[in-house]
Amino acid sequence: MRRIVAVIALGAAAVGCSTVDPAPKLKAATSAIEAAKSAGAANFPAAAKPLADAEKYLATAQSLIKSGDNEAAVQQLNLASAAAGDAKMTATEHTNIAKAKEVDAKIADLKAKLGK
Repeated sequence: MRRIVAVIALGAAAVGCSTVDPAPKLKAATSAIEAAKSAGAANFPAAAKPLADAEKYLATAQSLIKSGDNEAAVQQLNLASAAAGDAKMTATEHTNIAKAKEVDAKIADLKAKLGK
C-alpha cells in the first residue's frame, strides 16, 4: 500500500512540476481573433461582445505569460479561442442573413417588374 501511495505521490509531483508551453495556444487564439475580425465581427453588436471578450482574455493571457504563470495563461487562451470562435460564427450568421435579405429583395423586385 505504501508503494502505491509513493508512486501516486511521485506521479503527482511530476505532473505538478511539468511546464506548459503556451505558444501553440497563443498562436491559435491570435489566429481565431483575426478570423473573427475578418468575418466582420466588429460590425455586428451580437458578435462584437464575444470579440471584445476574446481580446480581453488574450491580453490577460499575455500578462500571465510574462509573469510566468503559463498554466493560467493557457486557460485564458482557451477562453480567447472559444470567444473568438463564437464571434466569428455569429458574424458569419449575420452576414448570411443580410445576404439572404438582399436576395429576397431582388427576387421581390424582379417579381414586381414581371407583374407577379
